[in-house]
Amino acid sequence: MGIALLSALLIASIVTGCSGGAVVFAPTPAPLDSSPALYAHPSRAFTITVPRQWTLYEQNTTTLASAHFSAPNSDHPTVSVAAIKLDDATAARADTAALIDLYQGQVRPDIEQYREQTRTAMGDGSWRLTGLRSVAGGGVQQINTFLQQAGAILGVVDVILPTDADPAVWSQLQTLVNTFTLAQDADLESAPLTTLAFAKEASLAILHVTAWNTATGVFFITGEVANYGANTITDLPIEAALFTAQGLQVEGAVDVIMGHGITPGGFAPFSLRFGAGQPSLATQYRLTLGAEWSPASEGASVAPAGVISSPVLTWTDEASFDSFNRLVISGTVTNSSSQVVRQPRALATLFDGAQNVVGAAWVALEVPEIAPGASAPFAITLPEYASLPQNYIITIQGLPPDS
Repeated sequence: MGIALLSALLIASIVTGCSGGAVVFAPTPAPLDSSPALYAHPSRAFTITVPRQWTLYEQNTTTLASAHFSAPNSDHPTVSVAAIKLDDATAARADTAALIDLYQGQVRPDIEQYREQTRTAMGDGSWRLTGLRSVAGGGVQQINTFLQQAGAILGVVDVILPTDADPAVWSQLQTLVNTFTLAQDADLESAPLTTLAFAKEASLAILHVTAWNTATGVFFITGEVANYGANTITDLPIEAALFTAQGLQVEGAVDVIMGHGITPGGFAPFSLRFGAGQPSLATQYRLTLGAEWSPASEGASVAPAGVISSPVLTWTDEASFDSFNRLVISGTVTNSSSQVVRQPRALATLFDGAQNVVGAAWVALEVPEIAPGASAPFAITLPEYASLPQNYIITIQGLPPDS
């Protein structure tokens, strides 16, 4: 199986309030060979038979094994599989039914968008759960979840059910489910059940998106990008395209994710601005992460000397409003390392009560570098935001000395 992810897309209806979503797979043309193929995860945690032309995104850590398969011409993963080795404490205090309660109620990666409908014990000892997952634009997906144990290994399979009645598609999905097999001797370290929450569909995700208009008619799309991969991503472009209800593009904007880069496990905001406002014919938008970016080219996007942030840089911050009623977040940055930090930047991400991004901005500090042990002030002014922020996050980044 080759790894293929062309770009990350988010499609949603344009509204004056907020609209959230998640990264999905770009459509992939199907090759001629559509025969099934046995996929074995590198950890040996599970095997499953999938159509040969489906694309794959894979995670393989010491504690988590996951794989996400996308059918041709699908804009989201069709099947997602994850497995962990339960730690002794979890295995000792919870039977399968209790594990399901914990997983469904507290752990699912899509827990904010998911609603369980039914739960059925299967004849082979596994469980099938049916539910609905909310998607961007107000739609829902019907999803079947299968949970299975083999000793201490717990596996979870999510299958997005098709909306049509094509027998061939249903047959493929049936084969997938029936060929899923766990291995008790998987190369996994013991981990708590919460580890399954980190099973991600891609190494980058667009999160907490809000589309909104200012009082003067300027249209914004704001959000943040999460980096679930192992490398720091730099210079990542993000593009927004506005479409009519018939799918015709009427406007577009492109920018780069704020900051020097997104470190592994980190987040970075973005703010796409349409100065002429939302076109009257535009009813939906699409966000694309880097037209030329892909996991295969991630190495070329890695900052060669790294991005410096916390805990090397520490800071204080406070928020206030100036005489023009603009939000100003100011503070002081301190370099606690023994080397110079170049090009320091301060990033601000504003959130509403639902944790959607309602505004974002960044500023270069007035000093070009911060010496070891030295401090420098910063101030970010945000004149426009979708609604009064309920909270905010400040991130300070810099670059190491020239080599």
